[in-house]
Amino acid sequence: MRRAKLVEARKAGGKTQETVGEEVGVDRTTVGSWERGESTPYPQQRPAYAEALGVTLSELAAMLSSMPADIDEMPTWLATYLAMEQSATELRAHEPEVVYGLLQSPDYAAEIARGVGTTPTPDSYVQRNVEQRRYRQRRVRDGDLHLDVVQTEQVLHLRFGDAGVMAEQLTRMADLAELPNVTIRITTFDAGQYEAHRLDTFTIMTHAWGTPNVYLEGYGGGRFITEADEVAYFADAFDQATKVALSPADSVAFIREMASKWEARR
Repeated sequence: MRRAKLVEARKAGGKTQETVGEEVGVDRTTVGSWERGESTPYPQQRPAYAEALGVTLSELAAMLSSMPADIDEMPTWLATYLAMEQSATELRAHEPEVVYGLLQSPDYAAEIARGVGTTPTPDSYVQRNVEQRRYRQRRVRDGDLHLDVVQTEQVLHLRFGDAGVMAEQLTRMADLAELPNVTIRITTFDAGQYEAHRLDTFTIMTHAWGTPNVYLEGYGGGRFITEADEVAYFADAFDQATKVALSPADSVAFIREMASKWEARR
């Protein structure tokens, strides 16, 4: 387990949980919960934690993540997000561009990976991306993570791969929406402009510890918003999006209708 490496790094430096806690500004039990995988340090705590353990931020992010990843190739911001995602109890996401990552089928995810950059994408990158995506989705399928997603109608029309890939993806999306821990809503073109759409892609992350935070990702990487007022604004924007979207039941029916249309184009 990657989290065991936190203990190894601490002991290699001859430090106790209490010593590390003092250097980071937390108590011993918090350090213990990090090492057991019961919670994850906030982004702003990580530089001090990495220094206390004598590792780089990239190495720390990989230790905190339960994802199988190449430490040398994964950006720190992405490794940090994956660690936070793995310990979250609820994710509320607005994704207007593509099918939300934790809902993607392997073939759809592969097509997205192949479209990264302006030069051909190595097969190794595509395969690693698909495997990581599949691993991350386990918590959704197992019911450990509550997922509440608002997607735009555009997502159902924008083609990745052939019609078969799209039909399979939308069917998978609708099937996942039937799980008790998954809610998917679609904002149709008739919804017009709304605040979450202006804000674009964002995820509100809730953990059993601490307060919610917002994750934003765009060109150049991702970042977290932890300021309470800003997080509350994104939460309000998300709530507004759920009101202008189709109901969960109507959204599932809409997705299945679009899946049938893609199926007819095979």
